[in-house]
Amino acid sequence: MEIRHSKKLDPLACPSMWIEWGNLARKNKACNLGSGYPDVPLHPDLKEELVMASEVPSANWYTVPHGYPSLSEEIVATYSPLVGRDMVPEEIIVTNGAYQGIYWTFEAFLEEDDEVIVFEPMFDAYRLDAPLTKSRIVTVPLKLETNSWRVDEEQLRKSFTGRTKMIVLNTPHNPTGKVFSRDELEVICELSKEYNCLVLADEVYDRYVLDGYNHLRIAAMPGMWERTITLCSAGKMFGITGWRLGWAFGHSALIEKLLRICKRDTFCCASILQHVVAGMLRRQRLCEPPEETYYTWAGNIYKENYKKLSKAFTDANMPVVAAEGGFFMIVDCSKRSFEFQKSAEYVTLDEDLDVKIAKGIVNNFKLAILPLSLFCNPSGKNKLTNYLRICFAKSSETVDRAVTIIRSFE
Repeated sequence: MEIRHSKKLDPLACPSMWIEWGNLARKNKACNLGSGYPDVPLHPDLKEELVMASEVPSANWYTVPHGYPSLSEEIVATYSPLVGRDMVPEEIIVTNGAYQGIYWTFEAFLEEDDEVIVFEPMFDAYRLDAPLTKSRIVTVPLKLETNSWRVDEEQLRKSFTGRTKMIVLNTPHNPTGKVFSRDELEVICELSKEYNCLVLADEVYDRYVLDGYNHLRIAAMPGMWERTITLCSAGKMFGITGWRLGWAFGHSALIEKLLRICKRDTFCCASILQHVVAGMLRRQRLCEPPEETYYTWAGNIYKENYKKLSKAFTDANMPVVAAEGGFFMIVDCSKRSFEFQKSAEYVTLDEDLDVKIAKGIVNNFKLAILPLSLFCNPSGKNKLTNYLRICFAKSSETVDRAVTIIRSFE
């Protein structure tokens, strides 16, 4: 006889896009531009910090939720000037990746029938975490205008109601590569104050913006510190996504609510990894000249990758939607045809265009990419089915291999 499970798990029974498409990439031994992990070699500074951390006894012990002392000190030193205030450790909590920070924030602040505003397309964790709290996702579509993504201000204003408890702001944005403008942030500030709601600022790609754009922190804007939780990711910063280390910061009254969950969950994260990341943050903060930071080193690789892939896809008649920051770019897959589209298997697939094209490309060309429709509400009216998400935060070797494959599309 089957042991009965909690009914709150029933809405979570849907398959994981990351498992499904990751398995498809591995099955085909594909060049992977689908998953958002940098595969650049571990930087020598990281290796050096790892060796030094291995000699520190306390790096092998439990630590506290606010962070291993050296890490919380470095987060304070790094972010205080960026948010325009003198932060203290009680305004920080260290997480097993920003993913855990999303989950904790949803659990800590949302209740049944609360509404959460999310810009669509969206990172799937927001949509999948909501059922656990019986809250409801309200999507606001990003509009594609003159080859860039823009907030529909009228629709955003209409989305706020008396039930709005939180708005999720992901900038730079996954999956579109959009960087929210000051004007857009000011509208979000205005509405969050008017409706007294929390802003969850998912800023895991904050160190990587393309030339001509600037990342602005909503927590630093007037009156927003008290109503904003900001999420950051060491994995995205330093190309170590498998380490699963991030942090959240905000007013101590907000962080204390996350602490209540943390104490009953993992309590703390790996001390030795925190020690290493503290050393990396310190190196970036004190780097002279500033142009020689890890962010600049990795950012230059990513920018060059973006240029290479933009040209390759454009030449293949797959127009590129201009990216502004983060790890991802969007290409239009509806303008050209592939030989595999003539196959009986393709014709009989009852799936969206982008899903069929992405599957055809990985199966026939061994290049893994993701359909943009997977980042949309499956039953929503704003589902985008003509586009693919491409990760350019990869090693030069991976991107060069991908470019060769894209050229073979012809």
